[in-house]
Amino acid sequence: MKLGQAQKIARTQLDWLRQRKQELTQLLKDGPAAGGSFDRVELSKALSAVEEEYDQTSAIAQQLSAWNTNIQNAEIARQQGEAIAEEAENLMKILEVFRRIAKGDHVPPVDENKLMEYSMEMYTAAKNMALMNRNAEGEDHDSLWGDEEAEETPVDPAELADQTEVGNPVPPVRSSDLPDLSADGG
Repeated sequence: MKLGQAQKIARTQLDWLRQRKQELTQLLKDGPAAGGSFDRVELSKALSAVEEEYDQTSAIAQQLSAWNTNIQNAEIARQQGEAIAEEAENLMKILEVFRRIAKGDHVPPVDENKLMEYSMEMYTAAKNMALMNRNAEGEDHDSLWGDEEAEETPVDPAELADQTEVGNPVPPVRSSDLPDLSADGG
């Protein structure tokens, strides 16, 4: 079962149990004025059973919510880590292009443009240093950005959490085993 499905089932069960608690509480409160013949002890037992089941289902719902939050946070952290690593890699490439130009080497126009876009001051400084090294024999380099991979579509953390398999953590509602307390039953 997917986490999103489990959360939906838990919410549905909690809504049903909440409604059942209200009905039983109202029957106890109204008592004989309700027009039915109810055993107050049976009503109290049924209400206690529903409240216990509500508490258990609520605890499960809270655990599911915590799992959902943890999965989303982990995915966000992973995405941020990837973005930081990619930015660090780009910075290293920029610095390498700077070093190559300053040394008097020949770099592809794509790499020069990346350095200019990053910092015109760094580009100017590298070109000035290259003028001082113009007597040195410069190497030809391939682009550091030539083999860039296509951008991946980022994963929505909420969708990832909802689609995570969690087994079947939500037990079925047991309150259906309780005695029928409708006005015509007893």
